[in-house]
Amino acid sequence: MSIVAVADPEPEEAPMTTCFVIAPIGNEHAPDRSPELQAFEENLEIYEKVILPACARHGIVPVRADGIADSGEITEQICRHVLQDDIVIADLTGGNANVTYELGIRHLTGKPIIHIGEHGQLPFDLSQIRTIMFKRSRSGLVRARQDLETALEGALHNGFVPLTPARILFGLPAAAPSAVVEAEPDDPEAPGLIDRFARVQEQMEAMGETTETMAGFMTVISEVARQIGPVLQRASQPGTPMSAWLPAMSELGKAMAEPASGLREACTRFAGQMVEMDAAVQMAFDVIATMPPEQRAGSPTGFLEQMISTAESTHEMVGVLSEVEVGMRWLVKMSRELRAPGRDISAAVKQVSGVVTRIADWERRARELI
Repeated sequence: MSIVAVADPEPEEAPMTTCFVIAPIGNEHAPDRSPELQAFEENLEIYEKVILPACARHGIVPVRADGIADSGEITEQICRHVLQDDIVIADLTGGNANVTYELGIRHLTGKPIIHIGEHGQLPFDLSQIRTIMFKRSRSGLVRARQDLETALEGALHNGFVPLTPARILFGLPAAAPSAVVEAEPDDPEAPGLIDRFARVQEQMEAMGETTETMAGFMTVISEVARQIGPVLQRASQPGTPMSAWLPAMSELGKAMAEPASGLREACTRFAGQMVEMDAAVQMAFDVIATMPPEQRAGSPTGFLEQMISTAESTHEMVGVLSEVEVGMRWLVKMSRELRAPGRDISAAVKQVSGVVTRIADWERRARELI
């Protein structure tokens, strides 16, 4: 009887985990010191120092939109990656419109997605979704890389809870409430109550600076409109040809482009700061609520008064922003030259209006406790 040696079949190689990175890419060919080039440099830094090494730790090769080499319509390729890749990492810094759009598509798939974002730069409407927050410093980026490594580990091995849009779409049961993870009492890095209050004060100061920036841009926009007013009046005289409006519209559009873009960025930053502050502010309210009224004099009362003042000034700012938007809405219909600044101003109003409910809640609780 002959013996035939049969080689064991080689084990099938496990398919490589695919990973797509949603991020505001920017433009590496834009002029020096331009916002587009700055966006490219900033997001390339996050990709190279945070995302790439974290993925490499797990043997994953991430792909960004500007790294897609296939021929064809790039928007179709991006959609395929967003819909089909095993994992998506989304950099939400700055509230980029394209990122938000692609993010919404991914949320509906129910597949793993990991959110990261720079402190103060998050779009307000994603605030309830767990996000890896980072500071753009050496230690901040190292911590973000470590957190992303941990998140990838969870996405690869521990399953992934679909977000609300996917659960509704697929008829899945409601997710169990997330457990609140408390820092260990002996954790040297755990912030104490005073540390949290000090952080609120620090954030309030940063938010005040952002508010001043927003007011400055609104002043510039108003001044531009005032200066161009006489030109528009001459163009609107009876018998003046419609072509006389074109130079004025072009001049107005160019003059408003930069302040309108700056206003949008500042409002996005303001909304992100508001979201970051909310948990600490609510905690402060909870602590003050446990204090007897006679013990609330001094710092607690000063804090409550500051919250009321912040709410009042924010409501006033929203009103001014809305007035600016109404004026721009009328001008935008008159000339395409004003569409870009008009969109920026509308986006700015939406960003700030989106956090008004938080502000209103701060004011309500502060007035109840004061």
